[in-house]
Amino acid sequence: MTLCRSKRIAAWLLLGGMLGGLLPTVSGLTFAAPAAQQVQAVSLTPTRVGTAGQSRCGSMGLSTLGVNCRGFDGRDVRSLPDLWVVGYENNRDLGEKHVLQTVATFDLSPLRGLPSGATLRRATLGYSEASTVRRSPTGDAQYGILPTCNTGLGVPADGWSGSLDGVVPTRPAAVAGVQGATTGDSGAWDVTPQVQQWLAGSANQGVFVLRGDDESLDVNGLGMCLSYVIDLGLALEFAIRP
Repeated sequence: MTLCRSKRIAAWLLLGGMLGGLLPTVSGLTFAAPAAQQVQAVSLTPTRVGTAGQSRCGSMGLSTLGVNCRGFDGRDVRSLPDLWVVGYENNRDLGEKHVLQTVATFDLSPLRGLPSGATLRRATLGYSEASTVRRSPTGDAQYGILPTCNTGLGVPADGWSGSLDGVVPTRPAAVAGVQGATTGDSGAWDVTPQVQQWLAGSANQGVFVLRGDDESLDVNGLGMCLSYVIDLGLALEFAIRP
């Protein structure tokens, strides 16, 4: 039994030696790991931001922005360079309706200069909310920390002239998520799908339209929801293979 066991051990050692001689050849095969990707952050500020608006003014019918009635949004708010408004004011007592949008245009041409292998990982349209004012159908006004009236995001419909003297016709923007703001806070839309669509085409600018819940010019009640927004910007992350 001892002799047989010794022979088996010797055979195992011999086999192990033979395999050991083969292993360096096998382990010598190398596989190249995928090249590490670098992340490049790009921040864009709007080349143009403005408050688009349209008013319906009692017996005067539809009014242009520079004349006749104005609601709570004030006489000068639509021309401010660093504060923009989203929402509506509906006043059946005065027969007035005011609809406001914030329109932001971004120059996409810097993104065309990125390396050809650059892949968009994320695009975020951010803003901060300076204040919000709401008025209920009973006429009670609400101030303080309130949910945003800036609840919709669109892109201009085909054929838009670029004018802010009226409600901008829109279609829904392609978004992957949204984080709404409250007064004194920031909000953001994940607009990665929309920016991907733009970059896949030939356009060198992209336009977002920040919208409220009510864009009808019908005077049908008493209510108001206006949000004043600041600090609009587009933050992007690209994966770049070195």
